[in-house]
Amino acid sequence: MIFNFNKFISEEISISKLDSATLQDTTNQLMYRLAEYRTYILANIHYNTLTNKVEYKNFDRIDIKVIMRELINEYTQEFVNELNIEAFLRKVNQILDLRKRNTKRKVREAFDEYYQTIEDRISQVKNLGTPSGVEEFEIPGGEGSILPRKQYESEKYQIQVELLKLQEWVVKNNKKVAIVFEGRDSAGKGSTIKRFTEYLNPRGFKVVALGLPTDEEKKNWFGRYEKHLPKPGEIVFFDRSWYNRAVVEPAMGYCTEDQYKDFMDKVIPWEEKLINDGVILIKFWFSITQEKQIKRFELRQQSPLKYWKFSPNDAKVLDKWEVIGNFKNQMFSKTSSRMSPWVIVNSNDKKIGRLNAMRYVLSVINYDDKNTSISEYYPEVVTVLK
Repeated sequence: MIFNFNKFISEEISISKLDSATLQDTTNQLMYRLAEYRTYILANIHYNTLTNKVEYKNFDRIDIKVIMRELINEYTQEFVNELNIEAFLRKVNQILDLRKRNTKRKVREAFDEYYQTIEDRISQVKNLGTPSGVEEFEIPGGEGSILPRKQYESEKYQIQVELLKLQEWVVKNNKKVAIVFEGRDSAGKGSTIKRFTEYLNPRGFKVVALGLPTDEEKKNWFGRYEKHLPKPGEIVFFDRSWYNRAVVEPAMGYCTEDQYKDFMDKVIPWEEKLINDGVILIKFWFSITQEKQIKRFELRQQSPLKYWKFSPNDAKVLDKWEVIGNFKNQMFSKTSSRMSPWVIVNSNDKKIGRLNAMRYVLSVINYDDKNTSISEYYPEVVTVLK
């Protein structure tokens, strides 16, 4: 049912006063509207090769006032104010005023960040950020509350400054860093990698997210990943890794029992060889509850901007919760060593989880000019398996 705000024009409706279904429906409508504005703005950005300048027309303070008037008429003043829409539009206008070659990318990033802000605010109101339980091997707590946006951005900024110091140290000293991101689907692996790399020098890192293995790669499993290992002076972020063979593949029937056993027998010696060859290896498992995963899948399906993230395989994963859990626990038991321990991040609250994953990396690497107060992670959020 499409919710009609016109009947509420006479009263100021706030986000917190709407029921869950209406709130989600209204949010989807707003997302569609913002997507229309985004398409319009991007379509009017042109780079003039003769003047080497970005040319843009048809979006200024007057346009912002027109847009705000339209949104207020449709959603009420209080609803629009709660989401800081005018401040966001002014930010976009400032990006356009700079007229730099990366204007389109900056505009896209601004919209993506704002979409996340809206989703965080809606989730907070709907109380989707409060977990009701934890998986085995997970932290029996770490629930926390959703961080206020200003606090989150402030902490993230300080951590990202430290990450740049770390990267400079890696490059200067020809170090090799490999960070593995594993976990349940929708646990926040990709969004955490995005925050890790947001301000790093692109020449000094890469993100590896491999597709389906070929028949040859299935036979030479470690070789599939060896070609992507970090070179001297490089950080590599693995968005899923060789550990697909320890959890996802056996749980979903994508590998044979012999292939699974062979991997489990060989992975620790293989990793220890990498470490002895100078690779700094960090292995993350992002952990969420089953209830949280279901809610995030539902949000993906409902979102006009993220529906594509929900795949047929995700539906199968929901039915394999316990099977995946059993393989996960076997992986923790047999592949967590003193040299390469598993680091479990409670990601029921994505913001808190990603900040503490970043802090953990800072804490275990002794780079130059390190601010130790920034690298202190919360033990109720991050657990290191010995």
